[in-house]
Amino acid sequence: MVASPSVNTMLDSRALLLVSTGLLLASCHAPDRQADAHVTDSAATTRAVTPPALTSSRGVEPDAGVPPAVERACQRDDECAVARVEVSGGSACCPACGTTPGTRRWHADLQRYCAAHPPSTCPPLACPEGPTRAVCRDGLCQATATGPDGQPTRIPVEQQCLPAMVCDAWAGCALVNGNTQDGWFIAEGEQVPRGEIAMVKNVCTVGNRCDAAIVLPPGVVCAPWSVPPRIEAPRYTCALEGGKCLSRPAPPPPGPRVP
Repeated sequence: MVASPSVNTMLDSRALLLVSTGLLLASCHAPDRQADAHVTDSAATTRAVTPPALTSSRGVEPDAGVPPAVERACQRDDECAVARVEVSGGSACCPACGTTPGTRRWHADLQRYCAAHPPSTCPPLACPEGPTRAVCRDGLCQATATGPDGQPTRIPVEQQCLPAMVCDAWAGCALVNGNTQDGWFIAEGEQVPRGEIAMVKNVCTVGNRCDAAIVLPPGVVCAPWSVPPRIEAPRYTCALEGGKCLSRPAPPPPGPRVP
């Protein structure tokens, strides 16, 4: 889990969500929150969000008929990711023994493609896993099984069932897969689309810490603000039931102690 930074940086999730994954085009810039004039109130803590029709706001999307071609050009390690699925052919999107390094942007496009084109059948796996640490070497994303200390290393894929948030509003629960290196992606969501990239972090500005999967679906434009909104924990909990991440009413707070 990523540690929470300062309040202003922590709450600028809508800009960080896209910038951190390299999904903005070169001509786009994250909005300057200090220059915004709109102020939101505590209503954002409880209102629900229904994502609009999934009309892309990211420009040209990969060809829907085939997986996106692997992109490997890079300048830094944090521009790279490692795919753990087949990236082409008849078994595309099936779990793979071998790993494929590429840019985080390409990896995000691959996640969206696989979410829209889940394979009907996949062959069984009985082979060692390929290297999982992403590095940028000689201008190309590569995968290695060695850590910065020269020792063997493995970057696992994790799974979390978390409350989802779109802009500053709670949006049910979501099952997210991934890690800090490759990014987090929606595996299943009550109100957010599968395959979309997510940011996993603490979003509460009052009360106890509350980690959430922050999502910016295609076509959604968040209202600007200059004062961080008041965000409390959602009035529901999330739990895995039958492989799905479902919301349930939060238990009532404990009553006063009787002397």
